[in-house]
Amino acid sequence: MNLTTTLTSKAQITIPKPVRERLGLKKGTKIDIFPIPDGSFVGRPRRKSNIMKFAGSLAHLDDGRSWKEIREETERLAAQELVSDYDKLTQRKNAKLYRIKFKK
Repeated sequence: MNLTTTLTSKAQITIPKPVRERLGLKKGTKIDIFPIPDGSFVGRPRRKSNIMKFAGSLAHLDDGRSWKEIREETERLAAQELVSDYDKLTQRKNAKLYRIKFKK
């Protein structure tokens, strides 16, 4: 398929309808342009990640902490849960716990 378009006086081009339809381009779609060393260029529609659909609904969870702080808290909470589970297990009557020794 060979299609031709014209650069307007305002430095705009129209993407031919068959190309727009094939790529699913709608009014307002952003196009990234990449110059190629041979003097031509390639255009690619900028697609939003699906995760961005949820960004607004997750904004209330952002409390300004860094990923490191979040990870450290997650590890601390996981350790607390393990200790809690162990405590519950040892408080049961007839609970059998086995000690495992590892040889060095």
